[in-house]
Amino acid sequence: TLMKKSLILIALLVAPFLASAQNAFDVFEDQKDVTSFVATKNMFKLLSKMDFDSNDPEVKEYLELVNSLDNIKIFTTDNISVASKMNDAVSKYVSASSSLSELMRVKDDGKNIKFYSKEGKDTNHVSELLMHLTGDLDGKERTVIMSITGNIDLKKVSKLTKDLNVPGTEELKNIDKKKQ
Repeated sequence: TLMKKSLILIALLVAPFLASAQNAFDVFEDQKDVTSFVATKNMFKLLSKMDFDSNDPEVKEYLELVNSLDNIKIFTTDNISVASKMNDAVSKYVSASSSLSELMRVKDDGKNIKFYSKEGKDTNHVSELLMHLTGDLDGKERTVIMSITGNIDLKKVSKLTKDLNVPGTEELKNIDKKKQ
């Protein structure tokens, strides 16, 4: 029974680390002054079952991308104290995750944008894409965290984030140029 207890203890200690990608930023979802958008695998499955014009290659490509995602979470605030907590959460998450590495940094027009990723099945795919934006958006100081998990094709994800109108993600169109 000592062995069983040890295994249970190890499982309990390891579980928070395994779930950290899902939960690192979820605390912001219900906070006052935070705008949140969360789409799960179930939403993507539902989208793929809708009867779109499947002869259109662009629609097919889009559905393939969406089908390969687990979730998208976007949290935005212009509240300074919440922004500080969000910045701390990103720093803590990035430093605690040895498999997360910086993909690129952009400092432009009063904004600082950092993209981080976890390796995927090949060089064009990542299993997690994290964007952290701080700075001036539409004349207001804002902080944005976007986390996408799944089998993410870096060449196609900029189209999705552009359609979702996520501030800062326009820089993803340059991802191929910066990754070389």
